[in-house]
Amino acid sequence: MRLKAVVPPKTQPMFHRVLDADPVVVRATLTDMRHRFARDVCDDTLGRLELVMAELMNNVAEHAPVATSDRLPVIHLCIVRHQAGLACALADDGVSLPDACMLPRSLPPAIADNLPEGGFGWFLVQNLTQALCYYRASSRNYLAFNIPFMEREDENLS
Repeated sequence: MRLKAVVPPKTQPMFHRVLDADPVVVRATLTDMRHRFARDVCDDTLGRLELVMAELMNNVAEHAPVATSDRLPVIHLCIVRHQAGLACALADDGVSLPDACMLPRSLPPAIADNLPEGGFGWFLVQNLTQALCYYRASSRNYLAFNIPFMEREDENLS
């Protein structure tokens, strides 16, 4: 059996940020994240990563208890490129996820003239990730998951 040489990534394989849960800061972080992995990850994977992270971080910002707190929640984000995809970890001190968020989802029923406001985000997160897990401890939310590479990307990048 012949071992395949692993080609090192062209850029740093890790992305880490600690940020306020503010929509403008979230957008800048998404741009930095995309830039970090743009040379090593195909557009499809980057698009899935950006969509999932935008949904998760914007949810923290949107559901922050503005009236009861004098500061925004803080988000800790870490993404590591590995041979089969992008391992992602997100922690925040925002409000707890509703219990139903981690239940398997399907798309909400669409009414032709009146699409519902919610229900799409967690469906997308669950369908674009693998090994999604969540827990809450010491007033912090912890979420971890993998964004898998496409088969052809896995072969080309490893």
